[in-house]
Amino acid sequence: MKDIQLISPTGKSLRIMDHFGSGLYNAPRGNLKHNGIDFLCDPGQIILAPVDGVILRIAYPYTKKNYSGVYLENESLSLKMFYFTPDKKIIGKKVSRGQRIGIAQDISKLYNTGVKKMLPHIHLQIETIDPTLLLI
Repeated sequence: MKDIQLISPTGKSLRIMDHFGSGLYNAPRGNLKHNGIDFLCDPGQIILAPVDGVILRIAYPYTKKNYSGVYLENESLSLKMFYFTPDKKIIGKKVSRGQRIGIAQDISKLYNTGVKKMLPHIHLQIETIDPTLLLI
């Protein structure tokens, strides 16, 4: 069974709270809930693979393709990460936890409206997970 312990893709902590709310899992988003976790970042910084896997494709969080990320998968889980520009050479390739996979974008530009400001971050969202990993 694969080790699925994730590392921060930015080396920074979680986005706990800003003017747009919390970046924690299940935080309120109007009538919805946040379905990932957000790691603080500095725009332009190197982004790391949080776990071993294969970068299957580029992923887009919005219909306009101004922001991007990747879909990563291994034998135990699949995840999406957004708000960074993936290195072109990693698409379709195996990556190791801690390996460089791209450069952080500045999502705060989209959400900074006057007084309200969202901190720059990388969104990580687990899509599937092998439930046997949760057995005690």
